[in-house]
Amino acid sequence: MPPPFQGQWRTLANWEPKCFLKRRGDNSFWDVDRLWTRIHSQQAIRRMKALGVNSVHIHFHKGYGLDFEKTSIEEATTWARRLHDNGIRVGVYIGCSFFTETFKHPDYARMITTQTPGWSSEQYFRQFVCFNSPYTFKYFKEVIRIAIERVKADILHFDNAFVSGYHDTLCHCSFCQEGFQKYLAEAIPEIAEIAGYDDPRLISPPPANRGAALSGVREMKEPGSIAWALYHAWSGCRNLKSYADYARSLKKDVMIFYNGANFCGITPFSRPDDEFAKMYLADITCIEDDNENPVGVTPDGMPVSRFRPYKVGNRTRTHVCYYMSERGRNNRLRLAEAAAFNYSSLGIVEASMQWNRLLTDKADVAYLNTLVKNERLFLERQPWHKAAVLRHNRSALLNPFPCALTPYVVEQMLFERHIPFAIVSERELAARSLGTEFHLLILPDAKCLDDRELDAIRSFVRRGGNLLTIGSSATATPFNKYKRDWGFEEIFRLGINPGEKYVDYEETAVSAFAAAARSRHTADIQCAAYGRGRAIYLPGLDFDLPDKTGLVRQSGFDWYYHPYWRKPRNADVFLRAVDELTGDHWQLRTDLPRRVGVETYRVRNGYRLYFVNFGNPDPVAASRLSVRWDAPSGRNVKAVWHVMGGDDQKLKVIEDDARTGQLTLPAFDLLGVLSLQP
Repeated sequence: MPPPFQGQWRTLANWEPKCFLKRRGDNSFWDVDRLWTRIHSQQAIRRMKALGVNSVHIHFHKGYGLDFEKTSIEEATTWARRLHDNGIRVGVYIGCSFFTETFKHPDYARMITTQTPGWSSEQYFRQFVCFNSPYTFKYFKEVIRIAIERVKADILHFDNAFVSGYHDTLCHCSFCQEGFQKYLAEAIPEIAEIAGYDDPRLISPPPANRGAALSGVREMKEPGSIAWALYHAWSGCRNLKSYADYARSLKKDVMIFYNGANFCGITPFSRPDDEFAKMYLADITCIEDDNENPVGVTPDGMPVSRFRPYKVGNRTRTHVCYYMSERGRNNRLRLAEAAAFNYSSLGIVEASMQWNRLLTDKADVAYLNTLVKNERLFLERQPWHKAAVLRHNRSALLNPFPCALTPYVVEQMLFERHIPFAIVSERELAARSLGTEFHLLILPDAKCLDDRELDAIRSFVRRGGNLLTIGSSATATPFNKYKRDWGFEEIFRLGINPGEKYVDYEETAVSAFAAAARSRHTADIQCAAYGRGRAIYLPGLDFDLPDKTGLVRQSGFDWYYHPYWRKPRNADVFLRAVDELTGDHWQLRTDLPRRVGVETYRVRNGYRLYFVNFGNPDPVAASRLSVRWDAPSGRNVKAVWHVMGGDDQKLKVIEDDARTGQLTLPAFDLLGVLSLQP
């Protein structure tokens, strides 16, 4: 068995069983049998070792049933043993759909969703599993037991599990109905009064398969729909925890891999997940938006990055992998981005059969070898951010526009302005765990803050923190009902009464913003002093949406469409507010171009900054950098520049006056690392 893991995760994945590759019918798999033999060969293992791979995710349970997949599981057991013999950790894939033609379990009908249609028109032979069914839990306990005891898995990879579907296609089976009623009575009994009832059991969920009616709703107001969305978001986290707890009862150090990290685009209420909460429960997760949002620069110059899930991974101590690789420059950019922004993982260096892609490009291999050789530059670091952006899941869940959109736009503006920031959760806010770590907290349309969260924010400002609140933040209750008194009235004294605002139920995205823009405080930002801190209220972002402004349901990953991240028309007002609130507390100012991403960390002997050129191969010219850090004034500071691009690490000691933080960064092509050592 491999020794306890100490270094950087470098993962390869080949998790599709041969039977599925053939059944799926892709034309590229005419040579499945030859590929299958090659990928299971000792030669393939030697190549993995040469690439620095230390973890492989292999096929195990796709959903055909344990009897049908018996031969495939035996092959996986043999492959896992050989990988372990070579010091490579093994993750096993646990697919969470059932294949209706071959899955013969007697409890099949009690384990599948009742309303969600089949997987897709091309994979009509797959059915989603309902994880609220006790029969499902019983079945997958056996799957987990075999994975741990027979295959000796180090990692359990749950794919498409514990994921809520579209709002009106959520499962309505008897177990979901019973769970819903119990959740109403025990977790949110106050919803009954909101609905006009004395007994929460009188509330029923919305009907199923009514997408034409529900997809146009921008703001959830009806109590039954609100409760139904909250229930499924909660149950997904509960179910993931149940499976993780059972697995760890069999093997305490087994790691949980959950397909999630869906922080790269707009998550509407019709997909009521709480990915942030799930990442607290998982050890590893992955990003699945490669095709829809390829890393790089758009034709209009906007950098497209996966920094969001990487930053969340930093907060939750979760390893974040990217989903697949390509050949050439784009793959090297993904590797550079993962090394710079990720916690301790280079992600999935995928040579998977399902895509028939092997990491064979010589330049790719050379660059990967460089990152592996210089692993120490990317480990033993703690994020160093003085600004935080709150991702308030409940607000986004119940108000897709603008509460699900504003965080992405805010994060994109900070990213392009090279302002270091963290993405934090409502859990951290409610637990008052932000402490003195941050100087600035940004609330992007955090509409449904509860009293505990509001008290934590006010306390943060009283103690000397700064607050930038945007748009509808603190205007509604946790159940999306407008308040009589604004949650930040004590700070700003503006006389705002959110309850006076009436918004039509059938509004569009455009009319919703127009209504917000007609509020009494749209001319400019409002400033206030509160305790030892300061606060600014920005009435809203003037979104520059693409032509298709309605956030209507689309297929697949179209919610992750990057034109929704474009700068708002009043971006300068937002950035001025950030500058005003940061002041002299901390600074990172540079004339680096917009296409460069920057991430900042503390290390044992100082600080380290990572610079990624998303416009590669166009090089970045020498640039000025001004940075403040917590070092005694006038103390000598050694500034070392590392260029990651060749077979060897190139070092340059910067000769500028590093004591004052005034530096000139050398030109670079793809990835540069600046070490500051007071």
